[in-house]
Amino acid sequence: MKTSDKFKYEWLVGLLAWAAQLWMLKSLPPGIYWIVILLLFSAMVLMPLSRRLSDSESQQEWRPKVESGSALFMTCTFLTNSATEAIPWLLVRSAAAYEAIRNCSSKKLRDPAELTLLSARIFPAIGAAWFVAHRAQWTPWGFDPLIVLLTAAHFHHAGFTLPLMAGLNAKASPSCWTRFSCVAILLGVPLVAVGITGTHFGVLKFVEPFGVVVLVLGALGVAVSQIGRGLERQRSILTRICFLLSGASLFASMVLALGFGLRYVIPNFALTMPQMWAIHGTLNAFGFGLCGILAWRGAVKRAESL
Repeated sequence: MKTSDKFKYEWLVGLLAWAAQLWMLKSLPPGIYWIVILLLFSAMVLMPLSRRLSDSESQQEWRPKVESGSALFMTCTFLTNSATEAIPWLLVRSAAAYEAIRNCSSKKLRDPAELTLLSARIFPAIGAAWFVAHRAQWTPWGFDPLIVLLTAAHFHHAGFTLPLMAGLNAKASPSCWTRFSCVAILLGVPLVAVGITGTHFGVLKFVEPFGVVVLVLGALGVAVSQIGRGLERQRSILTRICFLLSGASLFASMVLALGFGLRYVIPNFALTMPQMWAIHGTLNAFGFGLCGILAWRGAVKRAESL
């Protein structure tokens, strides 16, 4: 029995635990509450739910339990006000990133689809490091604690679900369009991070809007691909609905991201930062991420049954 099948309901435990966090963490400051909730949703629900889509079949059987356990444990850091409980999550994500890099052959390096799927296992380790920094009350390079937390959340969502589904689309339907989406996302995610850092230090301010445009173009390609799959009649109605919701949510969230990224150029089209993490973050986590992963699970299950 494959690990992904053996632990196929593991995500449900994470979902129930995450739902409990909605109440347990309600005492958090309003400014960070929803950011934390969305970050935990990726760790506790989206990652276990996507395991059969992104992980190799040869992975050790103990890993799903360890990953889920560390994801549940990381929530305790908000109850103890300590970074200790977040360290196991950092170790788990670092181990996954190391394994991805170690198994990265020259063939995979030349394939944008495979490289993008690998990045979906590497980028969350960066997010985990920033999460530990936030819980330890560190402010790397003088960044505001809110920016530290937002960076952690960014790499748990844009650094995970976006490259994951870009890679799945490119593998399922290889074309110039899907390969471009992969390359743009691989470049866009780190470019945005570098651009924000440059803006913080008052240098290379053009990198942030440039990185946002590159990332948005790649994401829009994924949105179009997801919507296209939702229009394919051979799929089940639920799978089609999930694909359509995923693509539409990503399209809407990327339009918002473009406006925010170009706020220094066209300020009238930008949402405020609280509006961005509330609307943009929610669309990415539930609309694009959850619906997209459910859609791909349905597609994979149908393909395996044929």
